[in-house]
Amino acid sequence: MTGQEITGISSEKYEKVHSYVEGLQRALMGELGAIDRYRNIWFGLPTGIYKDTVYGIILKELKHAAKYNYLITLNLR
Repeated sequence: MTGQEITGISSEKYEKVHSYVEGLQRALMGELGAIDRYRNIWFGLPTGIYKDTVYGIILKELKHAAKYNYLITLNLR
């Protein structure tokens, strides 16, 4: 649309997973790590709109983690 080529913004190296469940487990660990990072940010904010916004992000990450946990449980039966 803009005529500009998009390049990757992440310097993270892609690590291939060996199974679907392993991918789910890595995703779950990523969500839990994100929760910790956002939690540290949340503790440093004053009461108000920014703290409330980060709290909403934390809740969303918890929701994602719960869904990954559910998929892992379904696939380990």
